[in-house]
Amino acid sequence: MASRINLLTSAIVLSLYAPTVAAVDADYDLDALQALSLKDLLNVQVKTAGLKQQSLLDAPANIKIVTAEQIKQRGYQNLIDILRDVPGFDFANYQDGAGEYTSHSINRGIGGTPGNVQLLIMVDGIVQNHIAFNWSQPWGNQQILADIERIEIVQGPGSASYGANAYSGVIHFITKQAKQSSGQRLSVLTGEHGERSVQFMFNHQVSELSLQLSGRFSSRDGDSGLDSYDPAGYFTNHLYPNYLTQQYVNGEYIVAGNNPLAGQYQLAGYNNQSDDNALRGKLVWQNPSQHTVGITHFELGFNSWEQEQGLASYVAGFEYQTRDTSYKKHHSAQHYYLDLDYQFSHQLELASRLWQRENTQEPDTGFKYSYRFVDLVKSYHSVSKQSAFEQQLTISKWHDIDWQFGYRLMRSEKMGQIVSLGDYQLGNQASTASDWLIAEAGLGLNSYVEYPVEEVDEKAFYAEAQGFLTDKINYTLGFRYDRSDAFGSTTNPRAAINYNANQNLVFKLLYGEAFREPSIFELNDEFRGNSSLKPEKIKTTELVSHYFYEQAEHQLDLKTAIYLSQEDNRITLNIQDDDANMRFASASNVSYENAKHSDYWGLSFDANYSYKQSLTAYFNYHYSDGEQDLTTNALNHITDHKINWGVNYRLLPHLAVDLRANHLIGRNAPVSNAYFSGDIGNLSLYNLVISAPDLSLSGVSITPQFIVNNLFDKDYVLVGRQDGASDVNAYDINNNADPDGFTPAYHPQLGRTVALQLLVSF
Repeated sequence: MASRINLLTSAIVLSLYAPTVAAVDADYDLDALQALSLKDLLNVQVKTAGLKQQSLLDAPANIKIVTAEQIKQRGYQNLIDILRDVPGFDFANYQDGAGEYTSHSINRGIGGTPGNVQLLIMVDGIVQNHIAFNWSQPWGNQQILADIERIEIVQGPGSASYGANAYSGVIHFITKQAKQSSGQRLSVLTGEHGERSVQFMFNHQVSELSLQLSGRFSSRDGDSGLDSYDPAGYFTNHLYPNYLTQQYVNGEYIVAGNNPLAGQYQLAGYNNQSDDNALRGKLVWQNPSQHTVGITHFELGFNSWEQEQGLASYVAGFEYQTRDTSYKKHHSAQHYYLDLDYQFSHQLELASRLWQRENTQEPDTGFKYSYRFVDLVKSYHSVSKQSAFEQQLTISKWHDIDWQFGYRLMRSEKMGQIVSLGDYQLGNQASTASDWLIAEAGLGLNSYVEYPVEEVDEKAFYAEAQGFLTDKINYTLGFRYDRSDAFGSTTNPRAAINYNANQNLVFKLLYGEAFREPSIFELNDEFRGNSSLKPEKIKTTELVSHYFYEQAEHQLDLKTAIYLSQEDNRITLNIQDDDANMRFASASNVSYENAKHSDYWGLSFDANYSYKQSLTAYFNYHYSDGEQDLTTNALNHITDHKINWGVNYRLLPHLAVDLRANHLIGRNAPVSNAYFSGDIGNLSLYNLVISAPDLSLSGVSITPQFIVNNLFDKDYVLVGRQDGASDVNAYDINNNADPDGFTPAYHPQLGRTVALQLLVSF
């Protein structure tokens, strides 16, 4: 820790003095010289829209690119920062993660479930979603950004290409190619509430062999929730209840006994500290000959991350000991892969990939209740593993059609959450020496139970064809067949028609289907699980227009999209409630169920403008609506109208200002919410980055940045996750220690925060 602090101190000193040293040097670093224009961006060969690389304009999907230069200019630190500025995304929390889960987010009305399991996240083509729980991840500072070339964001179903979880969309992190990456990168950040972060990317090349290593080490002490807006006092100093609904005293189970903490105040706020570490690397060999038969590409790589983070405002502060050190999650993930490309001829190529993944929920994940078992930790652990092999055959211009055929064989070992009460468990075996279900039923502590690990074999076959109907109309047709031991089989087609009206205007008519299998969590959760769940299915039709205008040194890129998604078997929480407030009254009245049918529709507009190399600006708008058959639905957690805009202006060669804004108009809360009623009002937030780009000091390029989030220090909250049914006014230390619901009606957010960042390349 001391060495990290010293490094941060050195970075701040450099950022203060570097302008004086380098102001007379007009050199720009390599990244700035190679920054893509809007026109160049449209010709980037994207990977995520289908099985074949195509330009952004030609790709058969509604796809958006976030470049490394945009990440740098806007001071983005994680995926949440990035997607806040993208049309269609809504969040229940910005700064403090998502409690026990990875995210509470929604994409175009779809999501809102723990971990947003309807969204697929990949890094260089390898799925990152949790193997057993389907949670999309990583969202926070455990994602390395120093080596990112671009992020491809696809809206709409992608199961025809990627299988399960590519449901509402796909987020694809694409790292820099080791052979094409020049120089080294280092970034250092320090900010309020003890925020510290170091990222790096190092490259080394010997002949055709390239080595790339990148990493990130971040930590945050957090504000303990004390500087965050909490209007109803969910996390103020509440007295412990005078009684406990359940407890063990000297091993004896007692109901409605005295609380040993009665008369004491719980600490205000919540634990929101975080420690995030990540490392990834790859060894790449590229055949230097462009016309060869044989191996053209070989790559061996890995990616690993770990996050230990307080659960923040995940649950209500009067029912849980939110400032206790036990109140945290501890997750980690890793994968290893081997890629081999073989070219048979200029028309025929075979790509092979072998990979191994692992997700771990460490046994120190947990918390303590305030109304029962106050001296015992309820903890969770699990570990799931996955091995897979995939091959894809590309046949170019066979009967004037480009073909892709592929198959995947995959085996997963899926372990549910093993829940314990008492001492932390040792290791990550599928067993516990103090089973929660037995202890909670009053049958005693320290009961040993073994749980099954589900071994699931999955097979997939897919095909895609792309060709031209006329010189202006091209098409894409594809399908994917998936079969799983767990849920049976499913076939998902896709189709796209692109009409190139002229070289600057393209219309796309898109259709796709997707599925999402139930997770182990939804099937086997301690009180919400339902083993009879069916896979979710969705069909989406979308019309996209993309127009590019260029005159002199002005460039303008305009994209519009209109979509309709039709969903069956949506997995949601079904609450049986006689009072019609749709709140969790007890574990017996809530479970995961398949809903009947849901429709989602909306439109988006996305504009990007640039003038010379000194001014760039963007504006996007998204409207979404829909109909669902249950009251606690995802649409009640979205913003009806969302507007994002931003301007980056290079005032001087070494001075740039980036201002961004998010306007949320018509925010909605479900009827179950205990604080809000329907529309909760509008919200506008502004973020500012001031940079001194590309200062040169002895051949080293330095960019100091001053980053301000929530520029005008707005007091605000975001709508509570899921039902948001916990009612702070119903809490009574004498008569109601455990009111209905456990999720707070809102999540407090920070006011203005300031950070300094130093970007170095050499």
